[in-house]
Amino acid sequence: MTELAAAPVRSEAPPPPGSPPARRLTRRRWRDSRLLIGVLLVLVSVVVGARLFALADSTRQWVVAKSALPAGHVVVAGDLTTVSARLDDATSDRYYPGGRLRNLTGATLARPVDAGELVSGADFAGRNMQSTRLVPVIVKAGRLPALEPGDHVDVYVFSAGAAAATGSGDQAGDQPNQPNQPAPAAGAGAESLVLHDVEFVGLEKLASGDRSLTLRVPVDNAIQAVAASQSERVDVVKLERDSRGGVGSTGPTTVAGFGR
Repeated sequence: MTELAAAPVRSEAPPPPGSPPARRLTRRRWRDSRLLIGVLLVLVSVVVGARLFALADSTRQWVVAKSALPAGHVVVAGDLTTVSARLDDATSDRYYPGGRLRNLTGATLARPVDAGELVSGADFAGRNMQSTRLVPVIVKAGRLPALEPGDHVDVYVFSAGAAAATGSGDQAGDQPNQPNQPAPAAGAGAESLVLHDVEFVGLEKLASGDRSLTLRVPVDNAIQAVAASQSERVDVVKLERDSRGGVGSTGPTTVAGFGR
């Protein structure tokens, strides 16, 4: 008789492990030390960045000449302007800040100032500077060189029928006529220098076609400028300065004329 083997007994599977207890998420409080450190770092970065930016852009407005201005020029509106520049403390004490631009109108320059040059207190003359007047002088069309405000000129007048002086040092009396120059006719008139080294300020074209020049002249010469404007003919010569700023001698103040 066949014996039946007993089937092995299967052990029961172990129960699954239990779930870990859930942890409730807590809201981070503003007093958390890491949050405070982060906020502090941001604030420090902002302050340091603003300081560095301010140092990098510490420029100011300074007064400069808009164009080249000669010595003796009286500053008018439009002669000066302002530019941004960064100057150290020692240098900035010498120059005018932009806020004083209008205060310089009417001041007299003691030396030439180039275009774009910073303007300092040493550039202006003191109270003992010679007083001047602005006088208009009428000049016929075609008898005037190209001029810019600030140029200096000599002014001559021609008087018909006038005779040239023949004193010592007078070119007409001491020197013979040049080979290429015709001898002046008797009673042809004379050309006389009435204003020397005066400043040209402005120009206006008149309806007649003539030009009205505004000249800045010493007070003592104002009457000569007025008389010149009423003369029969006015000639204007532009002066060119040498390396030392001079214009040379005037030469004879009266010479024989050669007609109108």
